[in-house]
Amino acid sequence: MMRALLPVGALLLALPILAVRAATPSIPSPAADACQGIGPKPEPLPPSLVGAFLRAFGLRAPELAQGAVARCAGGKLLACTPGANLPCGHADTRQDLPPADAWCAQHQDVGFIPAYVTGHATIYAWRCAGPRAVIAGQVARTDAEGYVAEYWRPLSP
Repeated sequence: MMRALLPVGALLLALPILAVRAATPSIPSPAADACQGIGPKPEPLPPSLVGAFLRAFGLRAPELAQGAVARCAGGKLLACTPGANLPCGHADTRQDLPPADAWCAQHQDVGFIPAYVTGHATIYAWRCAGPRAVIAGQVARTDAEGYVAEYWRPLSP
């Protein structure tokens, strides 16, 4: 008879401990903390991350963070500094470029198609084979979300 009461008694003693554990908020993971408030699409770099941005890019002047963008990917906070040659948007992975074909129609067999024709977001180098644009090689890789991986650096807040 005493054996039956022992488990009930132990449960009664454990109830206050279980109630305290249930009331304790969960501790967010460092990854969730790093990305708090930053979504998966590029958005303006928050002022609170300027220091981390400067460290990640090896820069010193805070004004160089103007125009920088951040996004969260795979639980990591990433930043990019856009420019004419550094597009921070999605990479262009198309394997046919009508504007490049039009350019090649006037510049047949040229070994290089300029970026003003192909766009800076393409991950390929292009050349003309007769009147058609063809891929000469891949010059950049994309990350899992489709951005040019080399342009994005992790931030440590």
